[in-house]
Amino acid sequence: GPEYWDGLGGNGGVPKPKFIRLKALSGVFKNLLIVNAPVHCFSVSGSNNLVISGVTVDNRGPKQSLGHNTDAFDVSSTQVTITGCTVYNQDDCLAVNNGSGIKFLSNSCDGGHGISIGSVKAGGKVTDVKVSDCSISNSDNGARIKVYNDATNALVDNITYQNIALSNIAKQGIVIRQDYRNGGPTGTPGTGGPITNVVMNNIHGTVAKNAQPVFILCGNCSGFNFSAIAITGGKASSCTGISPKPEGC
Repeated sequence: GPEYWDGLGGNGGVPKPKFIRLKALSGVFKNLLIVNAPVHCFSVSGSNNLVISGVTVDNRGPKQSLGHNTDAFDVSSTQVTITGCTVYNQDDCLAVNNGSGIKFLSNSCDGGHGISIGSVKAGGKVTDVKVSDCSISNSDNGARIKVYNDATNALVDNITYQNIALSNIAKQGIVIRQDYRNGGPTGTPGTGGPITNVVMNNIHGTVAKNAQPVFILCGNCSGFNFSAIAITGGKASSCTGISPKPEGC
C-alpha cells in the first residue's frame, strides 16, 4: 500500500488497483484483515443480499498521510449489510454512491472522512440506508451526505443515522450538502439531486475547536427529523436551505 501512496489517490500519479471487488455477489464475506490498501479497499457493485462482517481495514503506518481515496467500503448495490468492522483509513469509511437497502451496523471508523451517503452524481439514487451504533473518531466528518452540485435526475431518500458516537471531528459532526465537487465544494448548492426524509437520532460526542457540530447547505431538501443531537465543541452550526431547521442548527 504505502508504495502506491503519493497523495493523489485515484486522481493521478501511479496507477492504483482497487483492492477487493465484490461484483454481482450474494452471501457472507467475513473475518478478514487488510493492511494498507493502495486506494479504495472494497468496491461493492451490482450485489444483492450480501453481508460483510468482522473485517478490519488498517491503513496506519509509514506514509499514511499520503494515502488518498482509500475508502473502506464503496457500495453501489442493494440489500447489503456491513457489520462489526473496524476501519483506520484516510477517506470515507463508507460511501454509498448508488443503491438501496444498505445497513451499516456496529462499525468503528477512525482517521478518515466519516460515514457517507455519496458522493451522488447525475442519475445516482440512494434510498433506504440505515447507519446505526457506530463510532467515528479522529475524522474530518461524522455523519455525511454529499450530492454533486451539478447532479440531475438524482435522489437521496429515507436515510437514518442513529446512535452515532463522535470524537475529535475536524470539520463537521453532521454535514449535508448539495454543492459537492471533486476537489472542493462550490458553495452553491444544486437542486437536481433532492435529499429527503433524513433521520438523525442520538448523534453525540465532540468536534475540534474550529469545527462545526452541524453544517447543512441545501438547494432542494425536505423532511429532516433530528433528535437527541448532543455534539459539543467547535464553532456555531450553519444550516441553510432547509425549513424548518432541524435540532442542532
